[in-house]
Amino acid sequence: MERGKYKEFKIPISLVMIAITLFLFIVTVADLFYGLNSLPLNLQTFITDIGYWRDYVFILSLVGLLYFIYLFLTTVVQRRKFEELIYTDSKATFVKNARELDIISLKLGPTYRKRYEEKKSQLKVK
Repeated sequence: MERGKYKEFKIPISLVMIAITLFLFIVTVADLFYGLNSLPLNLQTFITDIGYWRDYVFILSLVGLLYFIYLFLTTVVQRRKFEELIYTDSKATFVKNARELDIISLKLGPTYRKRYEEKKSQLKVK
């Protein structure tokens, strides 16, 4: 596996983690505000098993939810910006945006880095 290949999977990993943390957040909020009887039996068992850790699960799920939403959104914005900046046939425009493209391609992973290098060689930029 190439170095930094995990960066390619930020979006799917973020979506899975958003689903997990959202589920935990909803379950703990339902228990905190509506009581244990408002939940299905298997979730009641889950809440009683974690006991006093429920408050920590609530806080961690909220923090995790916010973090993974942020990670998802920043990755999507970076990919869109990369696509906008790389789609040019003008050497002057490419050179003007080269520094930003270089930084974004490093953050997005080897596939985007390869595309950046190919575009650089196509336009004969050093």
